[in-house]
Amino acid sequence: MTDSNKILIWILLPLIYGFISNTFMLIFPPFLSQLVLAVFWFWIGIKFSSFSGNKVKSFFIGNSIWLLTFILYLMQFVLLDDESRNMTIAIISQYYMLSFIWSGTKLALLFTDALNGTTIIIISYLFMLLIFTIGFLVGWTKKHNN
Repeated sequence: MTDSNKILIWILLPLIYGFISNTFMLIFPPFLSQLVLAVFWFWIGIKFSSFSGNKVKSFFIGNSIWLLTFILYLMQFVLLDDESRNMTIAIISQYYMLSFIWSGTKLALLFTDALNGTTIIIISYLFMLLIFTIGFLVGWTKKHNN
């Protein structure tokens, strides 16, 4: 398998995992679902930091699907009203970060008693980015210390 195919599979896996975890939500506890994807996403951050070439480019390639689905989510749930929303795009944009909903909800509860779905999902997206970034920085630091 070529490196570009591996990269594509790696960055699409959260979308597939989100679909699977949504389908089996009653079987997989939310914390466990998030823990599995968080460990994987941290590892992906480390892997992308080890690619040769421009590190900024590697970082953005690793988060390209994340950024695309985040922008689609913002378009569908922040910029458009309910009648204008494309349900297929809306669903796909939520599957990518679905496993991080547990932490998004817990973080939102620290600041408010009234939960808002849009806020929770945005927090979940940002938490996912944070996990990748930490993995990327850990990998970059390890490479430079060796």
